Amino acid sequence: MIGALTVSATDETAAGSPEEDSGKAPRAVLESLTGPSKGKLYWLSDDTLSATVRDDRSLHFERPTEGVQSADKVAELQWQDGSYSLHAADGRHVWVNGHRVETITLMHGDMIEFDELGPMTRFRLPDRAFQAHRSVDDIVSDAIAYTRTSRRPLPRRVSTALGDSLHRMTHQTTVFFRVSVLLSLCALLVLGAVLYRNDKQMQHRLEQDAHRIEAVTLLLAQTRDDALSREDLTQLRTQLESQLTQNTERLGALERRPEEAAEILGGATPSIGFVQGAFGLRHMASGALLRNVLGPDGTPLQTPFGQPRIEPRGDGPPAEFQFTGTAFLLGDGQHFVTNRHVAVPWTSGDRLQTFEASGLQPEMLKMFIYLPDRAGPIEARLVQASDTVDLAVLSIAPLRMEGRGLVLSDTPLRVGQEIYLLGYPTGLKALLAQAGPAFLKSFGDGEEINFWTVAARLSERNLIKPLASRGIVAQVNSGAVIYDAETTVGGSGGPALNRSGQVVAINAAILPEFGGSNLGVPVQQLLPLLTQIDGD
Repeated sequence: MIGALTVSATDETAAGSPEEDSGKAPRAVLESLTGPSKGKLYWLSDDTLSATVRDDRSLHFERPTEGVQSADKVAELQWQDGSYSLHAADGRHVWVNGHRVETITLMHGDMIEFDELGPMTRFRLPDRAFQAHRSVDDIVSDAIAYTRTSRRPLPRRVSTALGDSLHRMTHQTTVFFRVSVLLSLCALLVLGAVLYRNDKQMQHRLEQDAHRIEAVTLLLAQTRDDALSREDLTQLRTQLESQLTQNTERLGALERRPEEAAEILGGATPSIGFVQGAFGLRHMASGALLRNVLGPDGTPLQTPFGQPRIEPRGDGPPAEFQFTGTAFLLGDGQHFVTNRHVAVPWTSGDRLQTFEASGLQPEMLKMFIYLPDRAGPIEARLVQASDTVDLAVLSIAPLRMEGRGLVLSDTPLRVGQEIYLLGYPTGLKALLAQAGPAFLKSFGDGEEINFWTVAARLSERNLIKPLASRGIVAQVNSGAVIYDAETTVGGSGGPALNRSGQVVAINAAILPEFGGSNLGVPVQQLLPLLTQIDGD
């Protein structure tokens, strides 16, 4: 039974004054740090008090009754010489500052643990009016003292001390402190969000730059491989002499076949166009084309990796990513057929995804077609590209070339059927190899030699001629034709002709893993594209 001096366990912030709770001025106070009464205050005012711990581990103080001994009694507190002395009850255990004691005079700040499973409390001797709120120093000091004196396992001590400290800082500190902490946390959260957003934006920009560098470097490397210098022209003849001899012999062999073969090749050759073009990259954020950066002397600057330095704000000409291919003229004299990956070269592989990821949009700068026996380039533009097969149609201005184009076959291909393939494999390199040393000498010492001037000079001298190869159809389905006619990169878009000189397929890809076989698109796949153009 709790006597008159029993102090109810009350939340510190809700407790009244000590005088109101006990009727006397408090001599000391115990603050419960663990157990079900954690955070509660016990005002001690009487000369003698019995400390009891009930089955639920709750701590209580009561005035001892003479001749009555409570079974829950753990210790007795007696006031003497300005503090309370603590006497452990018979058979009960009490620890002060981590040491088991029988009798001890308590000092301000002592940590008392009542019984084996009892709560831990902190003893205080107030020398002034008791404060309604705790300072952070007091809370931290209590946590450290608890961690040092508790007999529980260290991980549990630490977790309990941390949890209790956070709880007390939330409930026992001043409103000003809590608001200050809350505002500080909000400021930290806002700052963290800003820093996170800036970091993500920076990371996105770095990723875009990395993608842009990767995409541009890849294309620049390819363009550099196709670029021509005076030394390259001399070296190319030696490197390709053997291949040219084989192609010439193959063409000659075809022309020595029955007259129908020579007639097929002779009639189709004037319609086989050499496609030459270049596209640029537009920076979507600024809307500007990537351009070469020029130095003070007007020459293009280079990166440390030897590539041209290209920027949206460059002061030089637009960066060109050059390509070549093959196309053939249709009978109307105004349209050429080629592959989609020739007419829209940035759709090859994963280029387009790489460009879009880097904030770049490809844009065709110029595209020309050179025909045999016709001097000068013919400007071409894309009219239609298929979304389902590798085909595209180009348009040119009316040039009175009706009747010069090829006829499309309406007869399905058969396995084992003989075909003739025409095109410009290896692009300019094969044409230069065919041109011979005399052509190389035609360039003066001071004359510029580049991708465009070489093609124009070849056309002026009537040196643009397609190469021919013969093959057998190995497989046919609605979407593809596989044959063994020889070709390579640059021959894409060339026609495959039957023995009547009609187009039966459009060359699209090489399949080296299948013994040098090549892949074509059946001409029947072209008809819907032409119908759509006629409808427009």
